Amino acid sequence: GPTVEGLLASMDEAGIQTGILTAGLSDPERAHRRGGFAAEDFLAIADEHPGRFLVSAAVDKAAKPTANVRRLRELAQHPAFVLARVTPLVEQHDLNHRLYYPVYAAAEELEIPMSINVGIPGPQVRSRCQDPVLLEDVLIDFPHLTVIGAHMGHPYESLLITYMLKWPKLHLMTSAYLATYMDEAMVRFMDSSRGRGRLLFASDHPVIPAGKALDAARALPLSDEGMAEYLGGAAARIFDL
Repeated sequence: GPTVEGLLASMDEAGIQTGILTAGLSDPERAHRRGGFAAEDFLAIADEHPGRFLVSAAVDKAAKPTANVRRLRELAQHPAFVLARVTPLVEQHDLNHRLYYPVYAAAEELEIPMSINVGIPGPQVRSRCQDPVLLEDVLIDFPHLTVIGAHMGHPYESLLITYMLKWPKLHLMTSAYLATYMDEAMVRFMDSSRGRGRLLFASDHPVIPAGKALDAARALPLSDEGMAEYLGGAAARIFDL
C-alpha cells in the first residue's frame, strides 16, 4: 500500500503543505482486524511529521452512538484531531438521523467541525440520505456547530449557495469533485464578498490524486484573495491552525 513517505512526496510535488488523514471512528481493534489504520495510527503519523498532517474520523458504526461519542471525546484531546465526519451513503441513514445526533452534540460541545457528505454519491446506492435539504435540521438543532458539506453536493449547488448565505456556520468542501466541472454559479459565489472563505479545497486522494485536484483548482478563474481562501485560508480558520 501507499507509504507515508510516498504521500509526503506527492504532497511536496503538488505544493500541498498540510493534508487531513481520515480513519474510521470505531475502536482501533476494529480497524486493525480489517487491516486498516485507526485514528490513533494517523495521530502518531501527525506527531512524527509536525505541520504536515491533521486527522479526522468518520462514523462507521452509526448504531453505536454512545461509543461514538466516547471515541470522539478521546480523539479530541489530541491537537492534530480537527474534524469529525458523517458519510450517510455508507450505512444509508439520513444525515439528520437520530443516531448521528449524539455525535453532532459532542462535536458542537468540543468545538470540532463536522463534515457531512451531501449530494448524489458516486456508488449505486440510494441518494436521499444525502439530500442537502436535510442540513437545515442539523444547523437549527446545533446552532454553534461548524458544518462542512463534503463532496461538492452536486447537483444541488444552487440550494447550497442559498443555504450558505442563510447559515453562517455552513461551509462546502470540494472533495472527490474535480474543480474543472464546478458549477459556474458556485465559482462566482466563492469569489464574492459573501462567498469568499466558504469553500474549502479537498481532493479525496487517492480517489482523485491530490496533484490533479490541485491543478484543476488553480485553473479556476478566481482573484488572488479568492484563491488564497479556497486553497487554505478558510481551512486555517475553521481548523484553528
